[in-house]
Amino acid sequence: MPHLTVIDLPFPFYAVSAFILGLIFGSFLNVVIHRVPRGVSVVFPGSHCASCGAPVRAFDNIPIISYATLGGRCRSCRARISVVYPMVELLTGLMFVALVFKTGPSWEALLEFAFACVMIALIFIDARHHMLPNVITYPAFLFALTGATARAGWGDQIRMTFDISIIIPGLQSEFTPWRAALFGGLLFAMATPGFWLLDRLDPILFGKYFDWEEADDNVGQTSACPKPGGQAEVCPAVSEEMEIERRHKRAIHATMILGLIVATAWAAMVIFSSAKSAPALEDAYSGLLRASAGAMIAGGLIWWIRAAYFFIRGFEGMGLGDVKMMSVVGAFMGWIGAVGVLLLGSIIGSIVGAILIYRSQRGFKTPLPFGVCLGVASLIVILTSTPFSIWRLGH
Repeated sequence: MPHLTVIDLPFPFYAVSAFILGLIFGSFLNVVIHRVPRGVSVVFPGSHCASCGAPVRAFDNIPIISYATLGGRCRSCRARISVVYPMVELLTGLMFVALVFKTGPSWEALLEFAFACVMIALIFIDARHHMLPNVITYPAFLFALTGATARAGWGDQIRMTFDISIIIPGLQSEFTPWRAALFGGLLFAMATPGFWLLDRLDPILFGKYFDWEEADDNVGQTSACPKPGGQAEVCPAVSEEMEIERRHKRAIHATMILGLIVATAWAAMVIFSSAKSAPALEDAYSGLLRASAGAMIAGGLIWWIRAAYFFIRGFEGMGLGDVKMMSVVGAFMGWIGAVGVLLLGSIIGSIVGAILIYRSQRGFKTPLPFGVCLGVASLIVILTSTPFSIWRLGH
C-alpha cells in the first residue's frame, strides 16, 4: 500500500504552507515552554506580557513579524521580550519545511510534525529548567505508539529487520485478530502506567542517593516559613510546588484514561474489521510491536546506564526524564533510529559538556541538560532517516 498523500500541488505551495503552520505551532510551543514548568494552564489565561501582565493583542501575536515590528519589546511596558520566542517559531517553521521536503506532502509528515514539536518543547524546557516534564513525556509516548501503528498501517515501506521475539517472546506467531486485539490493547493501555511505575520504583531503588543529595543541597535551609508565636506554616513557594504537582498529576491521569480509550478503540477495530482490511491491520500490529520493542530497547539502555552511574559514582548523573524521552524516540523512530540518536546525542553532549565544564567552577559536577542533546540529535536523525531523493527524484 503506498503512502497516503494529499492533493498533488506544486511543492512550493506545500513548503510555504508548512512554514506558516510551523510558525503557528512554534508560537504555541512558546506558551508550552514558558507555562508547563510553572504548572500554569496553556489555555488560560490568554497570552500576556511576563513583566507587566498586559494582554497581548492579536496583531501583536503574529509569529516573528510582531517581534520585529515591536523591536523585541512589550507594547505596554517596553520590557524586553526574550529572543527565544522568535527562535522557537523560526526553528519550528524551518523544521516543518525540512520534513515536508524529506517525507513529501503525506499524512506521515503530520506525524513527524507532532514529533518535532515534542522534541523542540523538551529541548528548550530542559535547557532552561533542567527538567523533562511528565505532562509532556507521558502523552508523547502514547502518541509515539499510536503514530508508529498508524504509519505502519498506512503502508510505511521502511521495515526494521529485527526479531521482536528477542524482546517479547512469543509475539512472532501467526497474526490472529483476537491476539492482536488483546495484546495490542494491553500495550496501549499500559503505555502511561508503565512510566508511572518507573516513577514509583525510582525512589525505592535509588532513594538513598537522592536523600544524600538533598541533605547536601539543603544545608542551612528550612522548609517552613516562620510565623508569629513560634509556629510555622508552609512557604508560598512550597505551596505553589504542591499545586503544580497536583495539576501535573491530573494531566497524567487524563493521559491514562486516554490510553484506555485508544486501547478499546484498537481492540474494537481489530475484532470487528472486515477481511479486506486485515492486511493493513496486520501491518499496523507489526508496527505497534516494533514501536514497543524500540521503546524498551532505547529507554531500557538509558535506564541501565543511569543505574550503573548511581552505583559507581554514588549520585545521579542522568534524570529519569531522559529515560522517558528516549522511550518516546524509540517508539516513534524504531530501535535503530534511537541508537543513532543516542550515539549522536552523546557526541553532542561530550562537546557541550566540555564547554560547560571549561566555563564553570564546578568541574565535572557541572550539570548537563542531556535532554537538549538528545532532542537535537532526534531532529537531525529524523531529517536524515529517509533520503529526500526517494520522494523528490522518484527513486
